[in-house]
Amino acid sequence: MTKKVLWVFLTLLTVMAVILTSCETESTTTEEKPTVITGTVKETPAPEAVKPADTTRSEKPQYGAIVTLSLAADITGFDEAFVAHNLATTLHLTNEELLQGDWTKGPAGTGEADFILGGINEIRLKTGSLADSWQIPERGKMVFHIRKGVYWHNKSPTSGRELTVDDVVFSLKRMCTEPGAYIKMAYPNLAKTSVITGDETARTVTIECPLSEWPNSVSLFPDFLSIMPRDAIEKFGNLNDWRNSIGTGPFMLTDFVSNGSATFIRNPNYWETNPIGPGKGDQLPYLDTVKLLIITDTATRMTAMRTAKIEGVGAEWDDIKDIVESNPQIKIMMYISDSNYNISMRTDKADSPFSKKEVRQALTLATDFNKIKDEYYGGKASILVWPISYCKENATAYVPMEKLPANVQALYSYNVTKAKELLTTAGYPTGFPTTIICYNTPTQVDYLSLVKEMWSEVGVTLTIDAKDYATWISRVRTRNYGANELLYSYTSGAWQRMINFNGAGQYNSSYINDPIVTEAAAKVPDYFGVDEVKLAQQNADLMPYVIEQCWVIAKPNPYAYVIWWPWRKNWNGELQVGYYNYPSYLKYTWTDQALKKQMTGR
Repeated sequence: MTKKVLWVFLTLLTVMAVILTSCETESTTTEEKPTVITGTVKETPAPEAVKPADTTRSEKPQYGAIVTLSLAADITGFDEAFVAHNLATTLHLTNEELLQGDWTKGPAGTGEADFILGGINEIRLKTGSLADSWQIPERGKMVFHIRKGVYWHNKSPTSGRELTVDDVVFSLKRMCTEPGAYIKMAYPNLAKTSVITGDETARTVTIECPLSEWPNSVSLFPDFLSIMPRDAIEKFGNLNDWRNSIGTGPFMLTDFVSNGSATFIRNPNYWETNPIGPGKGDQLPYLDTVKLLIITDTATRMTAMRTAKIEGVGAEWDDIKDIVESNPQIKIMMYISDSNYNISMRTDKADSPFSKKEVRQALTLATDFNKIKDEYYGGKASILVWPISYCKENATAYVPMEKLPANVQALYSYNVTKAKELLTTAGYPTGFPTTIICYNTPTQVDYLSLVKEMWSEVGVTLTIDAKDYATWISRVRTRNYGANELLYSYTSGAWQRMINFNGAGQYNSSYINDPIVTEAAAKVPDYFGVDEVKLAQQNADLMPYVIEQCWVIAKPNPYAYVIWWPWRKNWNGELQVGYYNYPSYLKYTWTDQALKKQMTGR
């Protein structure tokens, strides 16, 4: 029987609001010999998993129309000092960053990127936004040339004035000093050590930091922090009241009803023009109005899509199957999320059974990944998703299953006999009891119940300790669990900094402190933002070793889908044109109003 997991809930959890860092702990490492295991695993080659829709771009864009989409959760804030950038949905339409994803390198242009996953953050795929150009004269230093002719929305107190260098410097510094801001909380050393200066005459902003913080600086300052108007913040104290929303972006927020909807209208004084295609040179945006309906129930959201009350939606196959099969004209994009859930374990505690590689490998072998993929997800899932998932942008850094050494591939085959042998070697011939901490939602408990049944075959007794959400997420963010416990956690899609298996942050949920990884991580500042090809190759070279250690046991990731009605034009399923920037892509899209009326009568 195929079980269904709520795709949107998964997506929301994988881009959680605030990451709290933990204290570093010492790790005991021992020299280990390679374990030779043989077996087979049925994995669709990753490059075949992403199938883009038609990329034809031959029609002249039209202005006007309303586009109506949906959100699966309420909007909880309108100022990044109070809500993390990736969850500040309205800011991605009303405000802008220094840089943005380069639309010309996506499906509308060269096809170098799909621009679906939020964790994609390579300089090679960016272009100017509020900065029209930039330089990295040396590692640890970035210089941004602030664009002229950019104006704030015509609302008091900015009243349509021009963007200044001071606005930019003020905004960046504010994110380093405001107590609730993401940078201040999640990257305190970056916040304390960054030096941000501006030159109004030259219209430049310079950001400098220690070399140790360089990867964080390149990741977060250029294409993650929204620029806000200084005079508005000084007048209102903050912009967390939606009525005070003021930006330079393509749309202006005109109405918001909590758990209801958010409405935006076209900014008539927006600076950007269409960079490519038949509409090249057109003033953006094309749409007159964007309406985001907040629909938390999946079935209701699918009904809204089926009746064209919303014009596009993301979901798992079970949710959209009927819509797609009954509407052959529907456009569709399939992809694999760049984050996933995993069973984490304390590898840093000498008294923990999970500090032994044999135990970790035994539990991996005792997990029937093929069964999970075929029966839980109807075959529509990818098995090899930790610490990096495949997508077009990640192709160089990712190593598919068939290119791993045979003994590493075999770790993903269900082999109870070998698992028992490894447990015996590790000193647990009859297995052992353990507890896993998770969130008390059926989507987590059902999956872990499958794992519990599988592990019982090798003598490992798993107790599922399901907590309320607040308790669980606090434990995840602080990596708070014991030596004999497991934690159901999730990863980051930002593979470049190796934060899923190195360092003291939330995403290194298994407390991994490995000398080979440490050596590789020390080279990241040499390449980050400077030589991304070498950075990706270093990651790929490290993957066979990292995957063999079985530091986490990752749940196969179900394929996710974006579907939309064909009157939505100049769109190929892009979601994140830039680093966690949904739905900034809307400024490039337009509506074929005649086709919509023909198909819907309205």
